[in-house]
Amino acid sequence: MMKYTNEKKLIKDAKKIIAHHNEISRLKGENFNIFSILNMEHKENGTHSAFLGELLDPKGSHAKGNLFLRLFLESVDNNTIHLEKASVILEKHIGKRDDAKLLGGRVDIYITDHVNSICIENKIYAADQNVQLQRYCNHNKENNTVYYLTLGGSDASPESKGKLVLDKDYHCLAFKTDIIDWLEACLKESAEEPILRESIRQYIILLKRLTNQLTDKAMEKEMHKLVKENYNAAQNIGNAISDVELETTKQFVDEIAERLERELDDDWNIQVDDDLNDPWTGITITNVKWPENIAIKLEGQSKIPWQKSIYGIIAAQDKVERAPIKSILGQLEYFQSGFRGSQVWPFNRDILYFNEVSERSKLFNASQREDLIAFVEEKLLEICKVSEAPLASLK
Repeated sequence: MMKYTNEKKLIKDAKKIIAHHNEISRLKGENFNIFSILNMEHKENGTHSAFLGELLDPKGSHAKGNLFLRLFLESVDNNTIHLEKASVILEKHIGKRDDAKLLGGRVDIYITDHVNSICIENKIYAADQNVQLQRYCNHNKENNTVYYLTLGGSDASPESKGKLVLDKDYHCLAFKTDIIDWLEACLKESAEEPILRESIRQYIILLKRLTNQLTDKAMEKEMHKLVKENYNAAQNIGNAISDVELETTKQFVDEIAERLERELDDDWNIQVDDDLNDPWTGITITNVKWPENIAIKLEGQSKIPWQKSIYGIIAAQDKVERAPIKSILGQLEYFQSGFRGSQVWPFNRDILYFNEVSERSKLFNASQREDLIAFVEEKLLEICKVSEAPLASLK
């Protein structure tokens, strides 16, 4: 008997289920998604904050008054806002940003009744800003609630939250559960308004795609039944997935390094760690003209294949005098937007999001993989070019 017969049959049956429900989605018109067509899926403010803010706004074009806002506040168990006096502001300026005093900045979605306020920080893929949640929590401090909204409900970075305590000083929300549940409630209230109803439905489909959820409950039940009936085969396949992801990610990182070597001159040295299953591994780029212990790095936080990755200037403060680095690079416009710092990284920002299955799957699609390689190569070449001369002047 052929080895792995059960596993092959499981995959074949799963493909049939997926194909069947993809066809149902096609016939229902779910493949036509205006957000995807306009390439707006990942725009945090232009798409997600704008859409959520419009629904939350009692004066929004939905003409539902404060109904959607009330449903939201009920869903997050927040009764601080007086609905009759509520207003919603996008990109609300709460004062000049001052990281030292932990004040100021711009809040993605701001809800207020002119006494109480809610600050919603919307994170799809962008990096946290330095002391960001701390600054927001210090706004209207006695009458303010801060929510940190991500695809899966993940927590803010230490650089953003500092010593703030989750569920005491601020709260996490997930598009995958909290927002979709609220939108489903809004959908029920929009049954008689077809354009509004279908717009909300399309946005829900988009969120389910971004959070890798099955949009069809019937398909979900069939998949569960298939796994239960073929549990051992499913386990074998599941055990192989992480190995395949690790191997494919290593090939991906090696390809980036090879392209960098072709583009950079002999002053540069590019090193790829052998085992990306080890924490904090990736690509290290050094320059012979720079002082020791300063490098550019692409690194998993903590493992590239399954978590977010960052890139930037790495120079641990116990090995390098950091003040000159931060002074000479900090004055450059390039490092003034989107970068944050830590004890190890004077400047870093997020770049890969393989913590999300939808992003990880791009490694297995030829065109998406090529786009991702080109994107990372471009970002690393850019930081090499910008920092080469300034850091060489420190030697």
